[in-house]
Amino acid sequence: MKASKIFLYKKTVISIFLTVVIVLVAAIISFKDEIKHQNLNNTSDKLSLALKAQLGREQESALRFAIILSQNEAISKALIDGDEDVGFEILAKIMKEVKKYTNNLVRSQIITPDYFILARSWDNMYAGFPLDDSRSDLDYFKTHKTPRVSIEVGRRLGIKATVPIFKEDRLLGYVEVLEFFDASTTFFRELGIDLYILMDYDFYNTAVLMQNNPTVGSYIIANRAYNSIHINTLERLDFKKLQREKVLESDDKYIFYNSMTNAAGEKIGIFVMVMPKTEIDDFSNKNDEISIFINFSHKDLYDIVKKETLKNELYRSEYDKALLYLKDTIADENKELFVKEANDILQTYTKEELIALILKHRNAQRIEGEIR
Repeated sequence: MKASKIFLYKKTVISIFLTVVIVLVAAIISFKDEIKHQNLNNTSDKLSLALKAQLGREQESALRFAIILSQNEAISKALIDGDEDVGFEILAKIMKEVKKYTNNLVRSQIITPDYFILARSWDNMYAGFPLDDSRSDLDYFKTHKTPRVSIEVGRRLGIKATVPIFKEDRLLGYVEVLEFFDASTTFFRELGIDLYILMDYDFYNTAVLMQNNPTVGSYIIANRAYNSIHINTLERLDFKKLQREKVLESDDKYIFYNSMTNAAGEKIGIFVMVMPKTEIDDFSNKNDEISIFINFSHKDLYDIVKKETLKNELYRSEYDKALLYLKDTIADENKELFVKEANDILQTYTKEELIALILKHRNAQRIEGEIR
């Protein structure tokens, strides 16, 4: 009897112990899962903010260039004369200068009031080409006179900064600067993340220059510098589930989702970011750094993302650098607006930086003036 009581006691203790162990293990697993879930949600939020900030910077850069080009009197004259060759020469020359001094390829085009291409900076093959079927976003200017920048579907999905050009109250046409997410793709790659710009397949007939692009699910890949290593993973992905849950795990990778809309609020695609599982802990430790990235100025982003190509120690952005070299293209009657723009930019520099800029610019002018 006594032995049986001892056995029962031991059995009870063991049962209690095992129960406690099981509860503790379950609690630890649940706690780890909760931490993992919170970590993924936090990372997703950080990536969404970083994406929004980076796209905003690309849009800002494009709009600034477009505003400067819209003040060029020679472009206005080319629109008035309908001179496609002169329009191409002007854009090609200016963009060549921008490329020379900033190592950044800027694509721009001049559009007539009835939505025909007058000229493009990178080639003259499509002069006279109609845009009305692919650029419904230009209808915005039927009721507005202000510049606009947004992500739009044309013959290619991209960021489009469009500025109307008026002479008195007469609409002469538009100047437009185009970006195709190259800077954003590079920016996230520097963080160990692969970005995919995916356009809804519904726009296949509109985006005629993307019809040979690879597809995943019901999307067409829009960014040209994407990493092909994750394509197989994306092809097997349940995009409806990704849209619903915002983060998925597949093939030892985390896939993050963000929606894409145009200026009218119409859904035109999605942004997908892929990160290997092995990188998530390191990235989580960089969360504070990512918060800093989001608040970085235009200069800081380009210093980080393009420091190997820009080689730019003085200027805060490629736009600032090009500003001094583009000043000679501004007509006299537009100098006041240009000076105001330059003043707003240069006020952000310290006294020492301004002195360095002046010395560098004067020295560059002196060198260029002596070359024969």
